[in-house]
Amino acid sequence: MTNNSKEMLAADIGYQKPSHGIFRFIPDAWVPYAELMRLDRPAGFWVGYWHYLIGLGFALNTDPFSSDHGIVSITALAAYLAIWGIVFRGIFCTWNDILDQDLDRQVARCRVRPIARGAVTTYQALSFAAALTATGFTIMSPAGPSTLIHGIVKGILFFFYPFLKRYTDFPQVELGLGLSYAIFMSASAIGKDPLAPLFDPSLDLSTRVTKIVESPSALSTGYLYAAGAIWCVIFDTIYAHQDYLDDLKAGVRGLAVRLGRRGTKPALSVAAIAQVYCLAMAGQLSGLGTTYFAISCGGAGLLLAWMIWKVKLEDPKSCAWAFGAGSMYVGASVTAGLLAEFWVTKQGY
Repeated sequence: MTNNSKEMLAADIGYQKPSHGIFRFIPDAWVPYAELMRLDRPAGFWVGYWHYLIGLGFALNTDPFSSDHGIVSITALAAYLAIWGIVFRGIFCTWNDILDQDLDRQVARCRVRPIARGAVTTYQALSFAAALTATGFTIMSPAGPSTLIHGIVKGILFFFYPFLKRYTDFPQVELGLGLSYAIFMSASAIGKDPLAPLFDPSLDLSTRVTKIVESPSALSTGYLYAAGAIWCVIFDTIYAHQDYLDDLKAGVRGLAVRLGRRGTKPALSVAAIAQVYCLAMAGQLSGLGTTYFAISCGGAGLLLAWMIWKVKLEDPKSCAWAFGAGSMYVGASVTAGLLAEFWVTKQGY
């Protein structure tokens, strides 16, 4: 496809080059690759990054309490995790766009994506995804081998996500399992991996599994992981309602289509209760205090209820708000409660 043909196709489908943030400075040739990484859509970065921050905040509070960490070291860790988040999102979104390009051309919101509109070939996108993967492993290497293993697991979970939209009604569950897995990566990055026995070569497999099953740290982190996965199911199901009618025509499956506009809010209300329950269990098993329960559990519960009540599923802008600002409030509440709990406890040392 010639450049003129690409420009004509882009114009026909209503594409406009992003003009905010990094897009004001990068060359035109780089724009499609930045779009593959979704650098033009920061809301999607935050829905993944909150899990890194939640994992970091939770690990700081778990035994042994991280009294040696201060504002500077925590900020540095958060910045390091942000780089992971950007790279992982780029890999995942590029892979998703490669597999979904034919479906994307049938969905109004997605047909302007780089591969769907012909700005990037499939081969170029695959090469770019490979380069991002190599970059990601290079960045993660200093964090240690167990963190690299967790990165591989996270990548495997993301690898299967695009296929679930074709063959099951539960791609949001897979997405949640992938995004929330960042909690284990964050814990591993600061030397508190709750799954560490799995990587101990001196133990046989049954002993490794027994240690994990009997570990309060692994169990509490497991509840936190479940809470994060449920949270993803909630906001991504709402997000999918933006394309509800197009998905019905294109045959794209998912919880939004399965539940429909009438069934989504009742189902997500039950999911929100389950999320808050898992947050509370994670805090109870870890011995966290009132600050955590008030802000991370109570605050998140109220915000979830407000978001589900407020969103209008037939309005794409309202669904986008729930995915962006709405989910951000919940993530900020959980993170704030964990960091406040850490600070209160640290003051008592």
